[in-house]
Amino acid sequence: MAFGGRFDAILFALSNRNYRIYTAGNICSHFGMWAYRIALQWLTWKLTGSAFWLGAIAMADLFPTVFLAPVAGAITERVNRLGMMRFAMLFSAAQAAVLAYCCFTNIVTIEIVFALALSLGFVLAINHPVRLVIVPNMVERDALASAVAINSLVFNVARVAGPSIAGGIIAAAGDEAWILGAAIVFAFNCFGNLAFSAALFSIHLVQIGISRSDAPLRRIPSEIRAGFSYTFSHTGLGALMIILFVVGVCGRTYIDLFSGFVETIFGLGADALGILVSSVGVGAVLGGFWLAQRGNVVGLTRIVLLNILILAVVLIVFAISTNFYVAVVSVLIAGFTMTVAGTGEHTLIQASVDEQMRGRVVSLYGAISRGCPSLGSFIMGWVGDHTGLQWPIAGGAFICILLWGWAYRRREKLENALETPPLARSH
Repeated sequence: MAFGGRFDAILFALSNRNYRIYTAGNICSHFGMWAYRIALQWLTWKLTGSAFWLGAIAMADLFPTVFLAPVAGAITERVNRLGMMRFAMLFSAAQAAVLAYCCFTNIVTIEIVFALALSLGFVLAINHPVRLVIVPNMVERDALASAVAINSLVFNVARVAGPSIAGGIIAAAGDEAWILGAAIVFAFNCFGNLAFSAALFSIHLVQIGISRSDAPLRRIPSEIRAGFSYTFSHTGLGALMIILFVVGVCGRTYIDLFSGFVETIFGLGADALGILVSSVGVGAVLGGFWLAQRGNVVGLTRIVLLNILILAVVLIVFAISTNFYVAVVSVLIAGFTMTVAGTGEHTLIQASVDEQMRGRVVSLYGAISRGCPSLGSFIMGWVGDHTGLQWPIAGGAFICILLWGWAYRRREKLENALETPPLARSH
């Protein structure tokens, strides 16, 4: 690398013109997306006052991704990835524009909101694996770890700032004009997606591997089976998927129980809830930044395992603590370790998978990483209703410690399978 200093890995990744333009557009898109999600929740609640509809709108976003993931992975290997992303971002901009128009003209109904959310959910479900696999087609392998971590950093910064933007706009509109505030947020999201679309039309990809654009659609079911077989027969990838599943169900669900902790354990209000959520976000940003400047796949397996262990320990501290300030520090560390482990897992998958299987494997990763926390929240919420909130969090953390012990005994095999390029392993 021609760069010096602590941030040379970040600079090396961003020295790639295509990736630099992509990242600029990605920032606009993620800021708009997180603002959109908050405004969509607020709009749904103001229209209905119904927890059922809040859940239904959330399902409209999540359901297509989880259940279409295998098909989406096979499609990813057939289509022009850049073209698919361009279409998805233009569709996202159009959906946001329609939603903004409906709010501006005060013709919006919950049925319209649900239909628009579901339509976007299906488009983004097909696009999700494309978005995950496109980075290796833009950067060199030496820059891959930093590029994936930069993407995570952008995502987590937007997760902190986007809701603040939405909240500020809606609050500035006031109680009487809340629908105008929501419309402005949707318009903001529209322009963010248009900016990303413009960026995507300004770059080109370096295609890697074998094109399967002429493969018949009837082969998709057998290709999905082949993708599962490849993943779980691979020493490293199969273990990573197990780790993702267990940590997703048992270790990433604590955030969804914050409101209950704030009121029943700490005896505090909404301000405390905001502090806890923001602390997780700050930790996530720090974790993403640290991993981005590290910029190396070698040694990443041990880092992932170490951070899973630390995550489990601090979640036990959070669960048993009755001191709010101890809880804040605990979840800040949890945000850091969760991001380092999650981004590290994603990087290891991208670095170790065969190109012809990339779409199918990464789509499975996306389904597990998005779906398992929701499953875990449901399970832990049900258990918490019967035992109190502290027991399921502590129990889930203990399961993560057992998982760490299982994976640590296999660390050398995992390192060899995940940190060595596929072509090097085949010779």
